[in-house]
Amino acid sequence: MGLLDQLNPQQREAAETVEGPVLILAGAGSGKTRVITYRIVHLIEDLGVPPDSILAVTFTNKASAEMAERVDHLLGGRHLSKPLISTFHSFCVRTLRRDIEALKGPSGAGYRKDLAIYDESDQQNVVKAVMRRLGMGD
Repeated sequence: MGLLDQLNPQQREAAETVEGPVLILAGAGSGKTRVITYRIVHLIEDLGVPPDSILAVTFTNKASAEMAERVDHLLGGRHLSKPLISTFHSFCVRTLRRDIEALKGPSGAGYRKDLAIYDESDQQNVVKAVMRRLGMGD
């Protein structure tokens, strides 16, 4: 029994569709993560796509970790490289840390790799500190 034989017909169609993007609209518990992980494994195992040329992006750390774990399990350690499975935020931070020096600011100066990303609380603290420094009240 092949890997994709474990999917229902709709799931299998989505997993086998490898040309162009695929939109999977389905409710909770319907197997979306399963379809995506099987699609990744199908690309690697059946179509010979190098694992490190695959990017899967999700919204939550939980979904990202679950997907990566499932792909690892299905691949069974048969490949040295792995697909990049991460959240949007994590992927963007990784890209910025790698390539930010290539960006130029309005003055023509480049940005540095030691960037910081502030959450809402950090942002408020910075604004308050600036306001205090300028002699303004909170």
